Amino acid sequence: MPPIRITEGEFEGWYIWHRENEGRFSDLLGNFYFRRLPDRTIQGRMATDKRHSNGLGYLHGGFLMSFIDMAMFAFIAPQLENSGAVTLSCATDFLGAGIVGEPIDATGEILKETGKMIFVRGLLKQGDAVVCSFTGTMRKIPRPPSGVPVLKATRPA
Repeated sequence: MPPIRITEGEFEGWYIWHRENEGRFSDLLGNFYFRRLPDRTIQGRMATDKRHSNGLGYLHGGFLMSFIDMAMFAFIAPQLENSGAVTLSCATDFLGAGIVGEPIDATGEILKETGKMIFVRGLLKQGDAVVCSFTGTMRKIPRPPSGVPVLKATRPA
C-alpha cells in the first residue's frame, strides 16, 4: 500500500500508512508518521498521551517497543518493493524516561541487507534526550496473493 502524504496541520509533509482505523494492533497506538530526511534516512514520529503511559506516568516500555517495531519497518520499506517483512529480533536498551505529552521520534539506519534479511539500528528521542537505542533483524517475505485475507494466508516458508 502506498503511503499517504499529510497536506495540512502539525504533520504537513509527513506520511502515514492509512487514514482509517483498520482494526489492527497498531491502530490502538495512534498514528505513526514518517518522512525522509535530507540525508535520505527515515524519521518516524508519534504523538504521546496518557494511553501510552505506565504506572509511574512515563511512557510504557511496551508502547516504546511497539513504536520501534513500526519504525524499523518504515526504515526498510524502500527496500521491500514487492515483498513484506516480519521482525525476527529486536533488542532494546531503555536509556531514559519518555515523557507523556511530548512527541517521540525514531531515527535509524540499515546496517546490512542480504537476500532475505535486513539488519537495522536506531534511537528513540524526545528533543535531544535519548529514550532508547535498538537493533533489529527483519526478514523479507512474500506478500499474500491479492484478495486473500491476511488471516487466511498461509505461513511463510
